Amino acid sequence: MNGVLRVNNVSKRAKDFQILNKVSFELGSGEIVGLIGPNGAGKTSIMKILVGLTKNYTGEVDLSGVRDIGCMIETPNFYPYNTGYQNLMYFAGLNGVGKKKVGELLGLLGLTDAADKNVKAYSLGMRQRLGIAQALLKDPDVLVLDEPTNGLDPEGIYEVREYIRKIADEKNITVLISSHLLGELEKMCDRAIIIKKGEVIQFMDLHDEKKEKQITYVMESLDPEAAQKILKENGYGVVSQNGQEVRIRISASEKNDVAKLLMLHNVVMTGLYEASETLEDTFLALMKD
Repeated sequence: MNGVLRVNNVSKRAKDFQILNKVSFELGSGEIVGLIGPNGAGKTSIMKILVGLTKNYTGEVDLSGVRDIGCMIETPNFYPYNTGYQNLMYFAGLNGVGKKKVGELLGLLGLTDAADKNVKAYSLGMRQRLGIAQALLKDPDVLVLDEPTNGLDPEGIYEVREYIRKIADEKNITVLISSHLLGELEKMCDRAIIIKKGEVIQFMDLHDEKKEKQITYVMESLDPEAAQKILKENGYGVVSQNGQEVRIRISASEKNDVAKLLMLHNVVMTGLYEASETLEDTFLALMKD
């Protein structure tokens, strides 16, 4: 991985409360990384440290490989009775950026047709995309997004997700994103950093994880209790049984053996398919005390 940004042993305290404790991670060029944790885990604190909004911490944030960082932390604010174009031009002026960049970003975020409409008439999803466009005004190579899909309907969530993926792919921008919508992060991200009580507790490569988990199969049966008993007695690794499903860990070559074994005992198997643990499964398991 070509490292762009490195966080090394970053800690932060507020009076007697440890907000962050020796947090370390690295972000690679052009990848989308999900920052995941329950409320109060320290996600926003990490993001504020990265973008320079918080100075009171120990440890090191190495930005030597970063030209500029764009961010959208919390809900973006705009002048509601000005158009999307006017709002972006205002912020462009503050950042020394011209009309050409504003037009390019409106196109990149799918807002060209809405550029001359007042922001008051924008949907929440359109405002979020305008906020991302604002964060991209200075051509950053790292983009930090805190809950960019918060409060959106399914269509808005899909739109924002696709535009973030487009930004990373077309502009080779590194994106660090937090969200409570774990299914969306799994579709969007290359990796995930899971934090709990201010500490990083697991890194997940969301591509490799899916491949590694394919040794787990979901077996459906009309008599799951009997199926589970027979499989256990014959040495197969039964993971769990829920409703009509039995989860087992077997190799691909053993699928036919399982089917024949159950048929021999007159247990009807109605389905057998590969399963992989989702990001949500892993997250919920790690959050248990």
